[in-house]
Amino acid sequence: MISTVLVTDDNALDNAILRNYLYRERLNFISALNGREALDMIESRNVDIIVLDLEMPVMDGFVFLEMFSKTDLYRNIPIIVASSAETDALNKAFAYDIFDYIPKPLTNTNKLIFVNKIRKALEFRKMKLELNKLKIK
Repeated sequence: MISTVLVTDDNALDNAILRNYLYRERLNFISALNGREALDMIESRNVDIIVLDLEMPVMDGFVFLEMFSKTDLYRNIPIIVASSAETDALNKAFAYDIFDYIPKPLTNTNKLIFVNKIRKALEFRKMKLELNKLKIK
């Protein structure tokens, strides 16, 4: 089954760059322009990974993390923050147990890093879901 990555970012250029990276990896790409749209998409679509910018209008990444952390899906969907945020903001994001971080601006130089983090996040999700199945049995 093809995995789906939800990219939550209000920057059209970053969305296009990430769409290109994910397309080459044969991953589905869906996008939200802010945290509110992302929460709505998560409720209606099957999402395997979230790539999240922290600075967006309407609902920023921190409010998204706060609201999403209260849902049952939170434990099983890895979040990779893609941001140019300062260290304090990143520390605040890591307090929500995000999976990883990739610095912005997104460039060809950090493309391989991003792709590897996506692969690791997918493997992590797969292991978490398998572990949950074992706990249920």
